[in-house]
Amino acid sequence: MSDAVNRQMDRAAQLLMQGRLPAALEEYRRIVQAVPAELSARQKIAEILARQGDKKAAVAEYSEVVKRYAEQGEFFKATALSRVILTLDPSHQLAQQHLASLYASRPGASGPALASHGAALQPGAFGQAEANDPSQHPPEEIALEELLPEAEPPLPPREALPHIPLFSALSTEEFLAVLNGAMDAKTIRAGQTVVTEGEPGSSMFAIAQGSVSVWREAQKVAVMSEGEFFGEMALLSGAPRMASVKADTDVVVLEFPRESMGPVIKKYPGVRAGLEQFYRERMLANLMRANPLLQLLTEPQRAGLTRAFTPCTFAAGEVVLEEGAPGAAVFLLLRGQCTVSQSNSAGAYPDLVEGDAFGEISVLTKLPVSATIKAKGAVVALCVMADDFRALVLANPAVSKKVQQLASERMTRTAKMALQADADQWV
Repeated sequence: MSDAVNRQMDRAAQLLMQGRLPAALEEYRRIVQAVPAELSARQKIAEILARQGDKKAAVAEYSEVVKRYAEQGEFFKATALSRVILTLDPSHQLAQQHLASLYASRPGASGPALASHGAALQPGAFGQAEANDPSQHPPEEIALEELLPEAEPPLPPREALPHIPLFSALSTEEFLAVLNGAMDAKTIRAGQTVVTEGEPGSSMFAIAQGSVSVWREAQKVAVMSEGEFFGEMALLSGAPRMASVKADTDVVVLEFPRESMGPVIKKYPGVRAGLEQFYRERMLANLMRANPLLQLLTEPQRAGLTRAFTPCTFAAGEVVLEEGAPGAAVFLLLRGQCTVSQSNSAGAYPDLVEGDAFGEISVLTKLPVSATIKAKGAVVALCVMADDFRALVLANPAVSKKVQQLASERMTRTAKMALQADADQWV
């Protein structure tokens, strides 16, 4: 953006802050005349038109912004603004249909906070930052000839647009059902909490703009930004939040509440299938990212291991792994909880919960299972058999070396425990 356009944006923002809507509207229109691709100015035009009561013109302008964001690959910004359009005209469908035409199921493509914390998304949420001092006089008007026309950047072909998790797995009809009836867009102010660790959860979120921090047990463990999801476990299972999420900046999020998703899932089974697939992929991605051994794998190796996991179920009280037995498989818990017990330990172990993985050390080291894992209730997990897991994982030299180290440490620890047990017999 040229210096002249930046100065004009500042002037328009200050006029808007002073409540001089017609003057601000004229300034933003001059900017768009020179720079049609300046979407923040286009969005401000839509916002001002809405504030002036001209809903029809505001919807037309917002629709153009949604179209351009969508065609540039800015799916989440486009989606959030499509929700703003529905607040102005609930019958509007063109913007959503354009989004669906670009992002709904494309075989072979490569691949909102809680009401007490945030406010509903307002028109202009993605616009240029406004002046902080509304009493400041706007800078002098810039001559139109100074706003030199700027060429619009070329649009990427449809096949180059990003594959959007969940959405790109849906048919057009399913896509529109979720967009129109199962989600909302909200603004969270910087410093506010979106979800709180340990509290019951009933919504999934996607970040449309801004960044958030993820906290577990008062420790910052991750930062997420535009296009990333969180909270899908709570949406599908109602499990307590495993972490707190706080806004680092002003954030626009898309929220998918269970109470809204429920009727859509009931009517469109493909939406549930898409959610289940999305959840499975997210859990496996978290496992690959968090497990110290699997972090060492290359991307192709991670992809191969991900494909090897298959669903398995256990009834309440059923033993998943038995202490002292050979490691038969590696498990990732999707639904339910498992108890952990060890014969030579007097202490209690915390239950395994959704998202926890177990069995990988015994499988890789070929040592006996160190504890008994039992289903506390009905359990659904993903599993990969021992031979398959070893073949996929030990092909990586760094993992193989680390496994040898772990095996040596574990055998040493086991020997020490056996010696201590023998000594205790003579005390």
